[in-house]
Amino acid sequence: MKLNYFFTITILACLNGFSQNKQTVLFSIDNAPFYTQEFLENYNKNATLISDAENSLESYLDLFINYKLKVKEAKDLKLDTFPSYITELNEYRTRLIQPFLKDKNITEKLVSEAYERLQKEINASHILLFLKPSAAPKDTLAAYSKLIEARKLIQNGTSFSEVAKQFSEDPSVQQNGGNLGFFTAMQMVYPFENAAYSTTVNSVSKPFRTQFGYHILQVHEMRPAHGEVEVAHIMIPTNDSNSSKSKIDSVHNLLLNNKERFSELAAKFSKDKATASKGGRLNKFSYGQMVEAFSKVAFDLKNVDDISMPFKTEYGWHIVKLLKKYPLENFEAIKANLTQKVERDNRSNLIGQSVINRLLKSYTIVVNNEVLNEFKTKDWRTLTDSNAVLLTINDKEIKQFEFIKYLESVKHQDVSSAFNKFKEQEVLDYYKETIEFSNKEFAATYNEFKEGLLLFDLLEQKVWEKSKDSIALSSYFNTFKNTKYKEKELEIIKGTVISDYQNYLENLWIESLHKKYKVKINKSEKKRLIKLNKK
Repeated sequence: MKLNYFFTITILACLNGFSQNKQTVLFSIDNAPFYTQEFLENYNKNATLISDAENSLESYLDLFINYKLKVKEAKDLKLDTFPSYITELNEYRTRLIQPFLKDKNITEKLVSEAYERLQKEINASHILLFLKPSAAPKDTLAAYSKLIEARKLIQNGTSFSEVAKQFSEDPSVQQNGGNLGFFTAMQMVYPFENAAYSTTVNSVSKPFRTQFGYHILQVHEMRPAHGEVEVAHIMIPTNDSNSSKSKIDSVHNLLLNNKERFSELAAKFSKDKATASKGGRLNKFSYGQMVEAFSKVAFDLKNVDDISMPFKTEYGWHIVKLLKKYPLENFEAIKANLTQKVERDNRSNLIGQSVINRLLKSYTIVVNNEVLNEFKTKDWRTLTDSNAVLLTINDKEIKQFEFIKYLESVKHQDVSSAFNKFKEQEVLDYYKETIEFSNKEFAATYNEFKEGLLLFDLLEQKVWEKSKDSIALSSYFNTFKNTKYKEKELEIIKGTVISDYQNYLENLWIESLHKKYKVKINKSEKKRLIKLNKK
C-alpha cells in the first residue's frame, strides 16, 4: 500500500539525515510556524480514518491547515482561558499522566511474579512484634534482637507454636499458635508474601519488616494452588446447648432427599443474613480467604451440587453446597485483571520508586547542605530565613519554607529520612510539571486533546448551535431543494439536511478564516513530501 510505503520511506529518511527536517517549516499562519514532523505524525495517525477522496497527502494537508486555523481562532477568542476549559483540561492531564508515573518493565515483572506465585499455596506460621514505621532506632533494634532470640529457640528444637505464644504480639496467637493457614499471592502484604515464597519448607525466615512491625515465619507446607470455588452455605450459630447441632442435622436430613431445596432451606434456616436471601450463595473465594475449617470442606467437594456433611467453625455449624470450581486460568486470560491488582497493591510502590530512581539519576540535583544542616542542628520550627534555597532540581529552586510545610504534615520522622522523601516528592512533582517538554508521547497526546477540547467549544458556537435554527435550516433546504433534495420533504430527510447544513456552515467559516489569517505554505517542502508519497 502506497501509504505504508511512504511512511517506511520517511522513517528510513530520518536515519539518513532526514532528522534535519524535523524542524523544517511546512506552513505558517500569521508567521507562526508549523513543522513537517508534526504534520507527518498526524497524517500517519489519521490517514486511515478519513475518506479515500481525502487520503492523499495534499488533501490531508488542506485539512490540517484548516484544523490549525480553527485552533488559532479559538485561542484568539481566548477560549483557552475559560474556567470550564481549564478545569476539564487539568482533569484530563491528571488522568493522562498516571501511566507515565509507572515503570512498565517493573510492572510486567511483578505481574509475572504474582502469576507464578498464584500457582502455589503456602501454609505458614509467624511471630509478630508490633512496630510503627516511625519507630526510634533503639526500638527497631530491640524488636529485631528479640526475634533473633525467638528464631534461635525454634532452630534449637522448641516448637514454633510454643515460641510464638511466648513472643508474638499477634492477638490470635494464643488460639492458633501463629498459624495462618494456607494462603497464596496477593493475600498478604508484599514484604510478607516475599518472605513466605522465599523461605523453604520447615525453615524459619530471618526477621523482616512490614507496615505492622517485625516478623519471622516458618513455612510448613507448599502445594499446588486449588484455584477458587463458589459455594452456597447454611449456617446455624453455636450456643451452649445442643440445639444448634440438632437444627443443622435436621436441615441436612431434609437435603438428603432433595438437594434442589438448598436455596429454599438456606433462605428459611440460615442465620447468615448477608447470604440467606440469595440461597446461601457466597462470592467465589480462594483457599486462604476463608477460615481453614470452612475452606477445607468447600475445596474437598468434588462435583457440582455435592453437599457436605454438617461441620463446625468458630462461627457456627455449616452445610456447604458446591456450585462451581474455578481452576487458575492461563496467564494471558488473567493478565489484565492481575495487572490492575498489582497496581493497586502495596507492591506498586516498587513501580513508582523505579521511576523516581531513574529521575534522581537523570536530573541535576543540588542540595544546599548548609541550609539542610540548620534543620538537623536547630529546632526547625524556629527557623526564620524561610526563603533560603534548600534544593535545586535542574532550573527549579525549592525554598526552605516548603520543607517546613512538609515536616509539619509528616510528624514523627527524623529530618534526614523526611528530607529524602521530600526530595523524591519534589523530583516527581518536577517531572509532572515538565513532562510535556521531556516526553514526546505525552506531549503529542496532551496537545491533541487540548486542541480538540478548544475546537469542540468553538464548533458548538460556530456550527452546531446555528444548525438548530429551524428558519435558517428551512432556508438552506429551499435553496438546494431543486438540486440536492429533489421531490423530498424536509421532515422526512431532516437528519441528512442538518448534517449537510452543518458542513455548509463549517465550510463558510473556514473560508472566513482563510481571509482573516495569512496562510503561507513552504512550496518546496510540500513538493518534496508529495514526491516521496508517490514513490
